[in-house]
Amino acid sequence: MVLVPGGLRCECGNRGCWEQYASGNALGREGRELAEAGSPVVTELLARAGGDPAAIVGSVVTAAARAGDPAAVDLFREVGHWLGLGVANLAAALDPGTVVVGGGVSEAGELLLLPAREAFSHNLTGRGYRPQARLVVAELGPLAGLVGMADLARHQAGRDT
Repeated sequence: MVLVPGGLRCECGNRGCWEQYASGNALGREGRELAEAGSPVVTELLARAGGDPAAIVGSVVTAAARAGDPAAVDLFREVGHWLGLGVANLAAALDPGTVVVGGGVSEAGELLLLPAREAFSHNLTGRGYRPQARLVVAELGPLAGLVGMADLARHQAGRDT
C-alpha cells in the first residue's frame, strides 16, 4: 500500500510503500541516517552497533528503546505514527474490529503500539461516530505470517488428495 506518494523507494519498485515507513527496516534505516549524519543523539545506538552505523538495524533500535534510549524511543514514535496512519486508511475502507500487527517490529509491543494507537485515533475517518478497531500484536509475533502460510498450505494439500 502506498502511504506517501513519491516517498522513499521500496524494494518492490514503487515509492512511498507503507513498509518503508512502518517496519523494522524503517527503524534501522532511520537510525543509520541519524548516525551517518553525525547526530549526537545516537551515541547509545552506535555503541550497541559496535560503532558501525551500518550495523544499526531494527533489533538494535528495539533493544535500545527497551533500555530507555531517548533516540530509539523517538524512532519508535515515528514508525508507530506511520503504522497508525496506514491502519486508519485501511479502517476507512474495511472497518475492522481488530487489527493484528505482526512482523519483527511487532516484538517491540507497546513501544510500537502506543504511538500507533494515537496516530490511528487521530487519523481515523469519522472518528467519534464509529467504533475504533483494537490494535494488538500477533500472538506468534514475527512468525505469524509464516505459520499462517504453512496452515493454508496444509489445508490446501488436504483438499487436493
